[in-house]
Amino acid sequence: MRTKRLSAILGNEMDDIECDPWVTGIETDSRKVSPGNLFICIRGYTVDGHEFAEDAVSKGASAIISEYPLELDVPNIVVADTKRTAGIVASAFYDHPSHRMRIYGVTGTNGKTTTATLTYDLFRLSGRPVGIVSTIGARYKDQTLETPNTTPEAVVLHWLLAEMADAGVTDCVVEVSSHAMMEGRVEGVHFHAAAFTNLTHDHLDYHRSMDEYARAKARLFEQVEQTNGDAIILNAEDEASAIMASFAPTRRRVMYSTHTNIPADIQVIWLDDTVRVKVNAMTIEVPVQFMGAFNAANLAAAIGLVSTSELMLRSIIANVPGLTLPKGRLERLDTEDAEIYIDYAHTPDGLEKCLSTLQADDCELVVVLSAAGDRDSTKRAEMGRVASRYADHLIVTVHDVRSENPTQIIDGLLEGIDADTPHVTFENRLDALKHAALQGLDGKRVVVVGKGHDHIERVGKQSIPFNESDILLDELKKLKGQEPAV
Repeated sequence: MRTKRLSAILGNEMDDIECDPWVTGIETDSRKVSPGNLFICIRGYTVDGHEFAEDAVSKGASAIISEYPLELDVPNIVVADTKRTAGIVASAFYDHPSHRMRIYGVTGTNGKTTTATLTYDLFRLSGRPVGIVSTIGARYKDQTLETPNTTPEAVVLHWLLAEMADAGVTDCVVEVSSHAMMEGRVEGVHFHAAAFTNLTHDHLDYHRSMDEYARAKARLFEQVEQTNGDAIILNAEDEASAIMASFAPTRRRVMYSTHTNIPADIQVIWLDDTVRVKVNAMTIEVPVQFMGAFNAANLAAAIGLVSTSELMLRSIIANVPGLTLPKGRLERLDTEDAEIYIDYAHTPDGLEKCLSTLQADDCELVVVLSAAGDRDSTKRAEMGRVASRYADHLIVTVHDVRSENPTQIIDGLLEGIDADTPHVTFENRLDALKHAALQGLDGKRVVVVGKGHDHIERVGKQSIPFNESDILLDELKKLKGQEPAV
């Protein structure tokens, strides 16, 4: 694509520039620029891409997009917001991939990854060529790719969608975070439908209030409205659904719930090892391989999304027994030596849903409770209160401390823990996991929350490999004297 063509798409004609070089690719990281690339200057949290424009040109960049004029030897397109411009440019460069297949967005505080994965699997089990972009990576056909964020930056996202469209994918599920909406990562994406899971306390270190947080989520539904999408899927049990609906006033609404006394288009009732699905006049009870009423809500949202395709509802529901939860979501450790679960719960609401599902009268519940450093500290005490309400014993620790003092993180959690709740503290997460393995071997039910599928510990500026499943399994072997000789 020619530079002037991209400039015209942005409404910025370049008649005063004689040269019109080809653009062979798009980059926002100057270190990755190769000859012919368009470099977009993005202002990040710690660096400003404008400072690396000259470096990009020295590596062969054919043109630069910036937020103010730069003295360079290549065409310079000036725009008001490079983050949002990146999505528009990438969509055009990759031949508008979101117009070549149906895109289903999923947003909310908790349950995004599970809902997105269940939606993906309902399509996959129906034989549809489907893709997914989520916290746990991007998948389509026989491809699996890691993604750095819940929602990749716009250039990467459009590239992924283009790869999928070119490979024949007809439907793609995209997990959309509030950060993604505010940072313009889904700019230029045409959404066929979008689902809302819930809104609870989280990310108030980034958003100034719950109202601002809700409106950030609601921008996804505004995008469905603006791109003439088919429908929005809303949680009838969450008051914030009204805010989401207000941003898409003319789109078809599909409401879902997990209670028979709450009117909804889709009802999914969890009955231990089965769910009862009611859609309009049709009621079907089918077995499931997962736990928790909250996962019934995630399933209801997924059914709502898939129902906006041309697949028949009865065939959609017929695939429910084949569904499993994504990695790190109420995932039971693969061993008969102990009953240990790993879950991503990192908010008070997510933690309560997890623990209320695992609490039982016939066994003690041990919870490895933690919080991340340099992240929303206002939720820590409430997480402590929730854990104290359900746990028989707490192992209080940290994860991803980054630059924060571990003692400060633990103190925030302890602030909410009842003095009568037995607990121990570990500033080193590895020590906490070793203690948890011992509790599991002793016959207690253990759940480790906070990281889920994530296999990296972030300490200072370092990212250290840290696979909790492997660590726990190795420790169980050591405790049983089964560790192989070195």
